[in-house]
Amino acid sequence: MNRLLYFSFFLIAITGACTGPDESPKALVNIFLIDAPAQWDSVLVEIQGVELDFVPNAREGSLEKIYFPYELEDKQIDVSQLVGGTVLQIGRKELNLGTITGATLRLGSKNTLYQGDKSYALSLPNGQTDYSGQVSVDLQAGISYDLIVDLDLEKSISQKSSSPLSFNFQPTIRITSDIGNGDIQGTITPATLDPAIYAIRGTDSISTHINSSGTFLFRLPSGTYNLYIDPKNTTYNSRSISNVVVEEKKKTTLDQITLTKK
Repeated sequence: MNRLLYFSFFLIAITGACTGPDESPKALVNIFLIDAPAQWDSVLVEIQGVELDFVPNAREGSLEKIYFPYELEDKQIDVSQLVGGTVLQIGRKELNLGTITGATLRLGSKNTLYQGDKSYALSLPNGQTDYSGQVSVDLQAGISYDLIVDLDLEKSISQKSSSPLSFNFQPTIRITSDIGNGDIQGTITPATLDPAIYAIRGTDSISTHINSSGTFLFRLPSGTYNLYIDPKNTTYNSRSISNVVVEEKKKTTLDQITLTKK
């Protein structure tokens, strides 16, 4: 694979005023991909781009489609690198003022799961390439907005059969913005495990994993969450942490979480 350029959430800053050649007021929109593979060694997903549903202020009620192509030649992304607050920038553009009402992640057909020394093709159901999510972001002049596409592989991939080993691939995405969000960050030991960490609020949950240092990070809407840590190892106990509060534009850092043997 070609070397990819990754960014961390804490490096993303608000920019100054942005104006195009027509000198009309504009906002800058950045689109990022996050998540990590579940219990598999790695998962490569072919990213073509993201299309936004956009209603401009000048033409209220008129829906436009604005496409952000992922422009690197090598579009197969190893999402195992997208952990601990690391994200992949898909694209960025200046947009006229208006409201973003949704986003669609467009995938290609070259999607592969790796386990040990073997690879397994992940076929999209019925050849479907587009997967959509709703979001509501009102763009204001001179502000930089981050849209986060969370490709939740924990929910997207399931084992279809064990002999021969095969998998179902039903991409599940969640679209969020940096408006109204805060972070939960923590460290899990031993870092040699590959636990899945779930942030749960009501009936909704999202998942992530640790990086090589054992660190995980969620970016979530403000509110109160329960965390559940599944060690993915039958010799270790799971852990639950209740009532973790997320505040807008703040990072909640947890004490080190140690998973114990049974």
